[in-house]
This record gives sequence, C-alpha cells and structure tokens, in this order.
Amino acid sequence: MVVYIVLFLLVGFGALHFDILKRKHFMNPYFIFVGVFCTLMVGLRYRVGGDALVYEDYYYLYPDISNYLYFIDHKVFLNYQPLWVLFVAICKTFNSDYYFYQFMYSVVFNMIWLWFIKKHSNNPFTVLFILVINLLYFYFGYEVQREMFAISCFLLGYDSFQKNKWIKYYIFAIIAFYFHISATILFIMPFFKLIKFTNKFIIISILVSIPLIVGKTLFYDLISALYVTESMQERGEVYSKVGFSVSGVLFFYFLRVIVFLPFLFYSVKIKKGNSNDWLLAAFLVLSLLSQVLVGFDRMLNYIYIPIIIYFVDLIYSEMKLLYHVKANFIKLSFHVGLFGILLVKLFISNYGNYHYYSVFFPYGSIFEKEKNTERENYLIKLWKQ
Repeated sequence: MVVYIVLFLLVGFGALHFDILKRKHFMNPYFIFVGVFCTLMVGLRYRVGGDALVYEDYYYLYPDISNYLYFIDHKVFLNYQPLWVLFVAICKTFNSDYYFYQFMYSVVFNMIWLWFIKKHSNNPFTVLFILVINLLYFYFGYEVQREMFAISCFLLGYDSFQKNKWIKYYIFAIIAFYFHISATILFIMPFFKLIKFTNKFIIISILVSIPLIVGKTLFYDLISALYVTESMQERGEVYSKVGFSVSGVLFFYFLRVIVFLPFLFYSVKIKKGNSNDWLLAAFLVLSLLSQVLVGFDRMLNYIYIPIIIYFVDLIYSEMKLLYHVKANFIKLSFHVGLFGILLVKLFISNYGNYHYYSVFFPYGSIFEKEKNTERENYLIKLWKQ
C-alpha cells in the first residue's frame, strides 16, 4: 500500500501545485519524475492484476522471433492478435523472463499515455489524479494489456483524427486492430464527426436506446453480420451471453447513462464551436450501446482519456465550476459515473469469499515475490466461470 500512497501524494501535490495554484516552475521535471515512478511501479510489480496473471502463467508458451510465423500460421492462441504476439516475441528474443516483457510493456504504456495527457491537457496532473483515484490507471496498466496497445495507437493517431488526416489515422487504426479486435470502433469513430451534439440529440439517443435494450437479441443478430473475423464472432457470442436482471439493467443504465446527463447537457450549453461534438456523441452513444451489448463497454476504453481531459479542462476554463455550489452537481454527475466504471465492480464482482479488489490491492514487487492468496484464488474462480 505504501507505493499507492506515494503515487496518490505525488499526483495530488502536482494537481494542487501546478494545476490549481498555477505554479509552473519545475513542472516538466516533476512530470517526468512522476512518469518514471509510474513506469517502475507498473513494471516492477509481482503478480498484481487480473488478466496479467494469465499472461504470466502462459508466457512460456508464447513464441520468440524464431518461431513467431509458425505460431501465427497455425493459429495458436487464436484470440490473440498478431501484433501483440509479435511484441511478446521480440521481448522473449532479448530476454525470456516474463518480467522483462512486463517492464517493456510498462515503458510503452506510460510513455505514450503520459505524453498524450501532457500534450493535450492544460492540467495534466489533475487528469492523472482522476485516473488514479478512480483506479482507471491501474485498470489500463494492469488489466487490459493487449487492448492498451490498441488504445495507444489511437492516442498516437489522435492528432490526425482531429485534423481529418484520414490516411494517417486509418494506418494507426489498422495497426490498433492487429493488437486488439476492440479497435474495430476506430474504423467508425470518424462518423461521429458528422453529429452535431445538441440537447435534441441527447434526448433522441436515450429514447432510441430503450427499445434496443428491450430487444437486445434482435440487435445482436443485426450486428453479428458485421463480424469479419472468427475472433470477433467468438468474442461477440461471449458478450451476448452476459445478462442482468431487470434491477441490474436499471442500476447500470442509471450509473452509466443517467448520472452523466447533467455533465452532457451542460457541455451543450457552454460549448464553443463543435470540435468536441464527436467526443461527447461517441461517449453517449457507446454508453447507451454498452447497456445493450456489454462488448461496447470495452470500446469506451478508447475515449476515456480524451473525455477526462475534456472534463478537467472544462472545469478549469470555466473557473466558476471550481467554486460555484450549483456547479458541484455537474462535477458530481461526472465523478459518480466515472467512479461507477470500476469502483462498483470492486464490491459486486466477487466469487465466494474472493473479491475483485484483490486484483489491485495489495501491491507486490518483484523484489519480494510474495503471492497474494486471495488474488490467486479470485483468478482461479473467475476462469472457472
């Protein structure tokens, strides 16, 4: 826990000193220092995470460069896209130890994500602080390793996306797809730029979502025709079997859609130009579709960083939102929804006496190499489901 406390203090001080108090002296060196700390924390952890433990347990089966093509040709681990396997193969060629791969993964993850946050936000420490307190930083850093590479490709191509340089953008999108199939969303993301984000669009989207949720089986049958690979078909079938009770549907609809509405309506009210219309539209539409088919929830991962940057810079640019009592409702709506992404799961995604929060807590390092019994048992129970 000491490592997490230090991280909390580092980013919290940065948010207060550099973002709120606007003291910019030594900001860049301090941001680099935080980045190095984050890289070491993610790279030197020992069996901390969920899927990461599965990758580690099967790491000895993955190829190095010498047998990479055989591995791909014979469709070993069919659900793993070839570029992620290639990254693993390159790492194994230099060093067969899993923790070498983990450290290189951490370098890629932190360099690209922190670079993007620093470049695109005027208040980078606040963005990082929100990612940490909502556990999203750990979710991306520990859990969705293969998808992290795909999201990183989107972040690298983000400027091309914003400037409508479509050839360059789609090159990044194709590369992202060969890391993780969830990157399919990147091929249709530009179409959100055709949407004018208004109050009318919000209301119509919500109304349309209701029959989709009720008739989700028909909706799944329609989109299943779009699956172009065997991996997409298999993953789609898995997601289609995930269901909730009526109370569960209402709860998640409230948490993932309704609570964001004050923030979304306020964004319509104060927006200047339409440069962020696509982002707000994509966030709303994917949030609604995630209630119909849980797979769309993974696609939201691609826009969490841009939407958080948008929210933070909005709060700081509209300074009244920092202090005005009524505006606290706007902030609360966003934070409650953001907290709900993972924090609710900490308490409901349990198996017997084993809890989801054990995936992140406590922290363990490769210098101690102590296994956490609850974490190990949680993963065993999870994969038996």
